[in-house]
Amino acid sequence: MPKKYHIHPKATPLELDYFFKFKIVRGENCINCGKCTKVCIYQAHKRSEADPRIMADPNTVVCKNCFRCIQECPRGALEKSLDKVYLNTGGAYWKPDMLLTLYKQSEDGNVPVSGAGYRGPFTGTGFDSMWTDMSEIVRPTRDGIHGREYISTSIDLGRRLNHLVFGAEGQLISKVPDTVEISLPIMFDTPAEKLSSSIKLAMVKAAAELNTFVIIPVADITAEFEKHSDNIIPRMTASEIDTHKEIIKKARIVSVDCDNSVLNGLADLKDKIKKIGNALCIIRVPAVKDVEYTVNKLAHDGAEIIHVVADYRGQEINSPAGSGSRHLKDIIRSVHLRLVEDKLRDEVIIMASGGIALAEHVTKAMLCGADLTAIDLPLMVGLGGRIYEEQKQILVLPEGLSKLPNSVITQRMVNLMAAWHSQILEMMGAMGIREARRLRGESGRAIFFEEIDRDTFGKLFLK
Repeated sequence: MPKKYHIHPKATPLELDYFFKFKIVRGENCINCGKCTKVCIYQAHKRSEADPRIMADPNTVVCKNCFRCIQECPRGALEKSLDKVYLNTGGAYWKPDMLLTLYKQSEDGNVPVSGAGYRGPFTGTGFDSMWTDMSEIVRPTRDGIHGREYISTSIDLGRRLNHLVFGAEGQLISKVPDTVEISLPIMFDTPAEKLSSSIKLAMVKAAAELNTFVIIPVADITAEFEKHSDNIIPRMTASEIDTHKEIIKKARIVSVDCDNSVLNGLADLKDKIKKIGNALCIIRVPAVKDVEYTVNKLAHDGAEIIHVVADYRGQEINSPAGSGSRHLKDIIRSVHLRLVEDKLRDEVIIMASGGIALAEHVTKAMLCGADLTAIDLPLMVGLGGRIYEEQKQILVLPEGLSKLPNSVITQRMVNLMAAWHSQILEMMGAMGIREARRLRGESGRAIFFEEIDRDTFGKLFLK
C-alpha cells in the first residue's frame, strides 16, 4: 500500500484587511467594567494598552458570534450588526459566507465550524440541489481523515485503453498510453484577471508541493518559472505551438484551446506535440450549448484529456440567464452519459471547471461524471480577494498582496487545499468510497432534487 498522502497546513495570517460578518460597536454608556474581557474566550475585548482604565475598540476579526458579551454586558453597551461591506460583497452565487469560509480555510487549513448548526435552506440551485449519500458515516473508526483504512485521492491523467491485445505467446501487443498521476483531483487554473508574477509563481510552488498542476497562458511563462516546469501546464492556441516549442518540450502536459482547426485535425495536433516533446494534451472546450457533441467528437478522435469550462458561476458560457441555462453539474452529467452511450467514457479524462467554489463541489462534480476539477477564484479569495457579481463578475485583490513574502501566498494556497482535502476524504469515507477514481459518474451515491421533486409531485401539478 502506498504511503498516505498528506498536506501540511500551517497557520498563515495575511496581515491585510478583510471584511467580517458582524461589527461590534461599544456604546458611550460603557462603564469600562471589563466583564466582556472575562466572558469572551476569543479575546475580542481587551483593555486599551495606552490606558488600561478604559476598554479598547472590539476586535471583530476574532469574534466567533457567540453573543455572550452582548448578553453579559451589565449596561447593554455592546451592539452587534451585519457589516455593510459584508452585505455588499459577493452575489447570488459567490455569497459572502462562502468567501469568508474560503478565507478562513486559507488561514490555517482547518474547516471552520461554528457549532450553531445549519440554519439555511436544504436545497437551492446548482450543486446545492444535490445531496450525497452518507450511509457509511455510522462507521467512523474506518472512514474519513481519522479512519484506519486507506483512502486514495489520486487521479491518473491520460488516454486509456478499453481492452488489451496479446500475441500468440502471451506478449502484450497493445501500446499502453503514457499517463501522469496527481495526488488530489484538483488542478489550479489561472483566472482571467491580470495577476502579478509573484502570485503566479506562488501558484506554481503550491502546485508542486501538492503534486498537482497549474494551467498558465503560455505568454505568461517567463524564465523564473523554468525550474517548476514539471508542475506547469502551458495553455495556448493551436497557432501558438510552433512559437513555443521550447516550453512544450519541457512540459508534461499542455493545454490547447478548442477551435475548428483542433476539432477537425486533432490527430495532426497530437502528432505535432508528440514530435516536439512527450507531453499529454488537454483540449480546453468552453461549456456552450451542445458542448457534449463537441466532447464526444474529440473523444472519438482520440483526445486524452478534455477540459470543459463553464463561467464563474458554473453556467453555460454565452447563454442567456434563466431556466434555459444549464449549470456545470447538468453539463457534466450530459457529457458523461453521452460518452457512456458511445462506449467511450473509460477511454478519456474529463476535467470540469467554473463555479467550483467549495470542497463539496469537487466531489459533487465527480459524482456527476468528471474525473477531476480545476479551480481559480477560490485561490484568489483565500488571498483576500473579493468577488462582486453585479453587473458582471469583478475580482478585487487587496493592495499590498504582491509585496508579501512569496512563502505566505504559497502557504495559504496549500492551507486551502488541506482543508478541501480533509473534506473530500470525509465525504468519500461517509459514502464508503476508498478511491477518488470510483467517484466518477457514481450518481447513485447522490440525490438530485429536481428528479425527486418531479417523481414525487410532478404528476400532481402537471399543467
